[in-house]
Amino acid sequence: MRKREASFTLLFRHWLKANPMRTAAVFELKQTQTDSFPFKNVEEHQLEALAAAWGPEGLIYKISDQSQGYKPCDIVYFRLSPAYIVIKYPKFFCLIHASAFGAEMKTSTRKSLTSERAKEIAEKVIELPKKTVKRSKE
Repeated sequence: MRKREASFTLLFRHWLKANPMRTAAVFELKQTQTDSFPFKNVEEHQLEALAAAWGPEGLIYKISDQSQGYKPCDIVYFRLSPAYIVIKYPKFFCLIHASAFGAEMKTSTRKSLTSERAKEIAEKVIELPKKTVKRSKE
């Protein structure tokens, strides 16, 4: 995992722990360094897995025995569970239900999701604190 991705994953985990969901949920984390997120960055198999998790058939996922570190269980199963694309833009991150993301991807005339439009279709928007710039002493 790249450092940038690892950093956002950690940030999201902390946010989720402080703001627990009412039920089990599934998240696909993405990020962009601009105010636009290319739709092509979410692959078809990812949307299919998210759709299965919120659908009646459910999503069964086997956690690899080859994975490093702590392994809480062998298999997880999600059915009728909220499923989100979580996109980190430079100033915020947002939780967009996978069905809303898929609909936007199919109907948009654009090839990407602007940060403004993401805020409109998101179920939750979390503003990030502004970074403070340390001034050097002169």
